[in-house]
Amino acid sequence: MKKSFGQHLLTNSFYLNKIIDSINLTPDDVVLEIGAGTGILTCELAKRVKKIFAVELENNIALKLRNNLTQNKIKNVQIIKASILKIDIDELIDKPFRVIGNIPYNITSDILLKLFGEIDKPREHLKKIKSIHLMIQKEVALRLVAETGTKNYSPLSILVQYFSKPSILFHVPSKAFLPSPKVDSAFIELKVRENLKKIENPKLVKNIIRTAFQQRRKKISNSLCKFLDSKEQVNKIISKLNINENLRPENLTLDQYILISNELKQ
Repeated sequence: MKKSFGQHLLTNSFYLNKIIDSINLTPDDVVLEIGAGTGILTCELAKRVKKIFAVELENNIALKLRNNLTQNKIKNVQIIKASILKIDIDELIDKPFRVIGNIPYNITSDILLKLFGEIDKPREHLKKIKSIHLMIQKEVALRLVAETGTKNYSPLSILVQYFSKPSILFHVPSKAFLPSPKVDSAFIELKVRENLKKIENPKLVKNIIRTAFQQRRKKISNSLCKFLDSKEQVNKIISKLNINENLRPENLTLDQYILISNELKQ
């Protein structure tokens, strides 16, 4: 797993097998693998699927990946030596595919935005994604699955839960990687929602959520003052929606943010 210019490779066979067992691959699957590394997992995946697009940015690691594939006589893997953030996924893959990745900690949020898009700008390729399975930092995983009202609940929680149903499949200790990172990891599943919640003004919802969480310790009634002329107007709206004016941003569900945006729009 990349971090800065280093790479932490999952080498523990127990967890490698656990990953494969949890994904339920089929011979017809096409896979986009993010952070293929030297190909320890890639080779095992290749035996079970039709095609793999293996993304690996670092030159020396990509060379080891290619050598590993050659030694194992694997021919159904296409190496993409580039950053996943720079790739046009729609152009690369024209059929339904699955995403599997060992994600760099420092760009996890960027990668999730790359896969999903934003509430007001969903990615075109989203409709082709059959499933997403990622190895990420444990603390980030807890944010993705966080429930409303908890300390881990954040705009990233809302975004990921809008587009998918996230779950932590299992935790992976740092000693399972070589070299060992300073934090533990978690292997997660993101079940992409077939039908996204209908939002009348998604851009406004996104802005309300962003503004609210920028002032996380303030009451939601104070955060909404940016969008209205007076506190009186704010109180009128939250009273109409039966929202407690003392609630803070992490106490509101996406549905409540949508209701607020609908009222502001009117």
